[in-house]
Amino acid sequence: MAFRSFTRKFSAGRQLRAILDEQFTPDKLKAYEKPEVLQGVDLWKKITYFVALPGVLLASIYIINGHLEHEKHTHRPEFIPYEHLRIRTRRFPWRNGDQTLFHNPLYNATTSGYEVEEEK
Repeated sequence: MAFRSFTRKFSAGRQLRAILDEQFTPDKLKAYEKPEVLQGVDLWKKITYFVALPGVLLASIYIINGHLEHEKHTHRPEFIPYEHLRIRTRRFPWRNGDQTLFHNPLYNATTSGYEVEEEK
């Protein structure tokens, strides 16, 4: 019984509700409508739209182009049927049982080798 009253009194939900009630009083919410606060909000919106998002877009394009350029020069390793690799004590419950869940037939070898030949 004491544990139940303790958990009710000190539950995270009650603490969070008390914090939110304390932080968002009508007087404090009116303070957020001041011109200098709204000016700061507009500034950060402009920084987000005109600096951050184009920066992320340009960085993404640069990284994707670099990855595609690097991918042209890489080749998958030759398949060698080592005994200690690709051990299957049980079959996977999807597909044919020999392929992993995110199987790529060009780059992931099964126990018998690659399923698709690499283009040169």
